[in-house]
Amino acid sequence: MISASASRHAVTTITSTEWRQINRVTNTPQAAVNNGVIVKLGAGSVWTVTGTSYLTKLVVDADATVQAPTGRTLTLTVDATATALTPGVTYTGALTLTPA
Repeated sequence: MISASASRHAVTTITSTEWRQINRVTNTPQAAVNNGVIVKLGAGSVWTVTGTSYLTKLVVDADATVQAPTGRTLTLTVDATATALTPGVTYTGALTLTPA
């Protein structure tokens, strides 16, 4: 999965006593707020989207493939509007790819 995310520490406040917690975070996929995610798929690339992914830009080469896992379908919304996913196109905005 490639996605913007929210990061949360396991503890609310990190002091010198909890210094080991500084690198322990949980990332939860969410729409981009101030952390844009740009994905560029070059010629021959294949991305199998296994979970909901939030991006701000997606560049799909004419010879690249974006797909859902076998037996599932993939939907793309751009700024909350269902959009066909077409090789050779660049998408920008609030992008959500959802395998179902």
